[in-house]
Amino acid sequence: MTVEEVSARKARYADFCSSTYVPIYSLPWWMDAVCGSDNWGVWLHESGGGVDAAMPYYLEEREHGLYITKAPLTQNNGIVFRYPQGQGAIARAKFEERVVREAMAFVDSLGLAVYEQQYQTSFTNWLPFSWLGCEALTRYTYVIEDTSDLDAVWAGMSSSYRKNIKKGRRNGTVEVCDDPDLFYREHSKVFERQGLPVPFGRGLWGRLWSATGEASASRALISRASDEAVASVLFLVWDERRVYHLLGGTMPGYNCLETYNALTWEGIRLAHEMGLAYDFEGSMIERISKSFREFGGVPESYFRVRRVYSPEVIRMEAELKVKGLEAG
Repeated sequence: MTVEEVSARKARYADFCSSTYVPIYSLPWWMDAVCGSDNWGVWLHESGGGVDAAMPYYLEEREHGLYITKAPLTQNNGIVFRYPQGQGAIARAKFEERVVREAMAFVDSLGLAVYEQQYQTSFTNWLPFSWLGCEALTRYTYVIEDTSDLDAVWAGMSSSYRKNIKKGRRNGTVEVCDDPDLFYREHSKVFERQGLPVPFGRGLWGRLWSATGEASASRALISRASDEAVASVLFLVWDERRVYHLLGGTMPGYNCLETYNALTWEGIRLAHEMGLAYDFEGSMIERISKSFREFGGVPESYFRVRRVYSPEVIRMEAELKVKGLEAG
């Protein structure tokens, strides 16, 4: 595909996004920021002269070949459907099956080592993928869908978390942060105290900060302790339906202040003010999932759909699985 053809396809996708709900993670400007403009593409499904489904994807070259995989700092991509108005359940299922088959025929043609995308929670039928040789892993996020009654949201939290939020508000002063370097530096400490590398670089962070700011789709919050040090941080992004709890954490030595819980409450309050749901972004880690539940979040499932094409990757993953069983 020529550069001109790629550009024309992305322009058509931008038009599709302007008239269809597309989660923030699949919008063209987000993909440009987190992937780099040359590292993502989009497949379009057309019917009746118009686009009725699209699949943005991130391409990454790895040791064993080319991957379509999860983009950095991105909860989901996958196929976005524009369902015809008044479509019944049978017609809807047939439409999804047709789109999935054509999308996977395109994926098959790319010569990939691995295809892997996480789908938004509204996509509930991965069965057509299974017919085509894909597997799916169920994952969970936690969501407060209705934030319209803030008193009800507050009452829906556990008593211990209400207590922690009050404590965090006493122990810290919440500020809007307008300094991307400060936020990145402080947020990096969340990983450093665990002995982990920061999973995204300063360049990517700068692009995302700028892009979400230009789109008026983000807010960075920090909480300062009484010694004026940053005790916790939170970065929120949003689209027309949800506020997303994208990044955050507590600085080493400040866990007992509960300022991160207080920042999370500020995020929920923002969702209330905007008339949006609050998405905690989910985690399969038990302690984190329990924390989101204590805030009143309700689990919502989503699928990580995957197909491995490379024999080398199949062999490598099988060997790792055997080693894991032997170690267990």
